[in-house]
Order: sequence, then structure tokens, then C-alpha cells
Amino acid sequence: MKTTLLVTAALVAQLALGLPGTAGRLTTILLPMVFVIGPPLLREERRWPHYAFALGLAWDLLLEPVVGPGTIAWSASAVAISLVVPLVADRSPRAWVVFGALAAACFILVRHLTLLPLGLAADLTWAYLLSSVVLTSLWCGLVGWLIALDLPSRWRSHRARKLR
Repeated sequence: MKTTLLVTAALVAQLALGLPGTAGRLTTILLPMVFVIGPPLLREERRWPHYAFALGLAWDLLLEPVVGPGTIAWSASAVAISLVVPLVADRSPRAWVVFGALAAACFILVRHLTLLPLGLAADLTWAYLLSSVVLTSLWCGLVGWLIALDLPSRWRSHRARKLR
């Protein structure tokens, strides 16, 4: 339930980034990407690519002109990440940055390829691809860094020391 609320908040925030008056480069950040790379990096359940399908469907309903391309792209990113993450032992914030970049590039390229036959694909520029990959990977790295800090456990240990 908590994950569903967080994914919904990320999708609403993604929608808000696309509103008029927001900074142009902020729209290239793929906020829900942390929910695609997080489960494999945190060694959680292996069925996450199935849940990425639901994330992609929600993405399509909120942000795409047609249903399908986002679902395919999110699923492709989740499958790619779930195949690559077990090959690497690193689970540090640096790994979150690298896998965030890989998943963002996969998402953008697959989404563009699925929109091409429909005639809805805008020209994919290197500047857009690079800015989206960099900003999304930095976002994923920030989330990975916050998870590595483990603030709730530090707070509990601080409170336990204070009570002694």
C-alpha cells in the first residue's frame, strides 16, 4: 500500500513537472524510475517487471496520448535492469546512478521506438536524451544516497542512546 501511494505521488509530481511555467529541463526527469531500479538493487521480489507494467499503464493514462508506449517502455526498462543488476555486486548510491542512467536510456529509446509507427514520436535529440539520462540518474542517486543513510535506524539508535 505504501509503495502504491509513493508511485502515485511520483506520477502526480511527474505530471506537475509538465505543467506550463515549470523549468524546461525538469520535465526530462523520470521520477518513477526509482521504483524500477530500487527493487532489484534492494534485493526485493523478482516479480517487479510485472509491477512495472502497471506503472507503465498508469503513466500512459496520465501522460501519453495513447495507451501502450509507456507500458512497453517501463516494462522494458524493468526487464533490462532486473537482468543486469544481479551481475553487479555494488549496491551503493553510485550503482543507483549507473542503473538509473541505464534504465532512463532504455525507457526513452523504447518509448520513442514504440511511438514511431503511430506517427506520434517527436524528434529524439541527443540533448533531450542526455539531459533526461543525467537528471534521472542524479535523481536515482539521491534516492539511493538517502536509503544508504538509513535515517530511521540512526534516529532509533539516537533515541536509544538518549534514553540510557
